[in-house]
Parts: sequence; C-alpha cells; structure tokens
Amino acid sequence: MMQSGTKLLQYVQLLDSALPIGGFSHSFGLEAYTHDGTIRTTAELKQFIRSQLHSSLIRIDGLAIKGVYQAMEEQDSALLALYDKRVHAQRTPREIRESGHKMGKRLLKLARSLYPWMDFSLIDEAVQVHGAYCGITTIHGYILYQLKIGLDEAVTGHLYTSVNAYVNSALRLLPIGQTEAQMLIQKLLDDIGSEWIRIRDDDPEDMHSFGIAQEIYAMRHESLPARLFMS
Repeated sequence: MMQSGTKLLQYVQLLDSALPIGGFSHSFGLEAYTHDGTIRTTAELKQFIRSQLHSSLIRIDGLAIKGVYQAMEEQDSALLALYDKRVHAQRTPREIRESGHKMGKRLLKLARSLYPWMDFSLIDEAVQVHGAYCGITTIHGYILYQLKIGLDEAVTGHLYTSVNAYVNSALRLLPIGQTEAQMLIQKLLDDIGSEWIRIRDDDPEDMHSFGIAQEIYAMRHESLPARLFMS
C-alpha cells in the first residue's frame, strides 16, 4: 500500500515544470501578446493570467478533470473519451490543440515508466475504441485519480502548472527576474483556489470558455515573423 508521504511526493513530481513533456516549448499564446506590446509589465502579465484562469482554464480544465474523475469512478471509457474530446474541440487555436495532444501523449508515456503498477487499460480503451486524443488535462486527471489525490487538489494542482507555464514563458519574453516571477505565482495562488470554488459544483457537461481574445492571439502566433515558442 502506498504511504501518504510517498503519494504526496509523487504528486509534487507531476507538478514540476521540468517534467519532460515539452511544456517549455509552448507559451500558449503569450508570445503573441508580448510581440505586439499588449503585455509588457508584470502587472499586465498578472491580469492576463487571471483572465485566463477565469474565462478558460477553470471552466474547461477544471470541469474536465472533474469529468475524468467521474469516468474513472464509473470505469466508463466512453465517458472518459467524451470529456477528452470536448477539451480538444474547445481549444480553438490549432497550435493549442496540438500542444495539449502532444504533451498528453508524452505524459502518458512517462507515466507508464514511472508507475508500472498503474492501470492504463481504461485510457487505452478510450483511445482505441472511442477515439480519445489523450490531451494533457485528461492524462493529468487520469494519473492523479490513481494516485488517490482528491478532486480539489487535482484541479488546483493542474491549474498551478498552467500558471507556472505562463510565468516561465514570460521569463523568456519579458524583462522580469526570477524573484519577481515567484512573487507573481504566489499572488495568483488565491485566484486558483477562489476560481475553482466558484464552479466546483458545476456539471462537467457545462465546460466552456469565453477567452476569445486569447484564442485570437493564439491563432495569430503561428504567423509571427520570428518565434521562440511552438504555440
């Protein structure tokens, strides 16, 4: 039986920004914002990330993980595939869809090596029988459920990795330092918790996004004359 301390450490390992799944290659639209000068300061970056938490990340990723937990509880591969497909379909920009798919595949491959005791039959069935894409949100939830991480911790942890990814991208795009970046992450932790509490009782069927500006900027990214990131 897995000890509670070991379970916590395995969870923390999944939140590490150095996890080799390719996240460092993506800015998730932020590069387009900095390219035209829309985001130039830490204050503007903070507002951008807060808007993403409110309009997109909580309402798609948060509810999707809740749906994954429901599918895992019921051992329903069709339901698992359904929520995975809905996340994929609601990522309007092509680069964002592809990045989520690629990182999810890499995380699944890594998980098979890290957790040889884990049961991957349900996700395999979701892919082979029901055409799931294996997006990063789905795979993260799938792993955390089997690590027996509570739903609230699973969602807020996943959203923390998203915030961390934005801030790490900003370190390469904006004139901000490591200490300033960590202070920004610290300030955003309350936003993660409060945004999730606001919708945690919603049905996963209601997942949606209204981050239209971010989607437009993310679509513009692929036509930038020079790029540091793949998205």
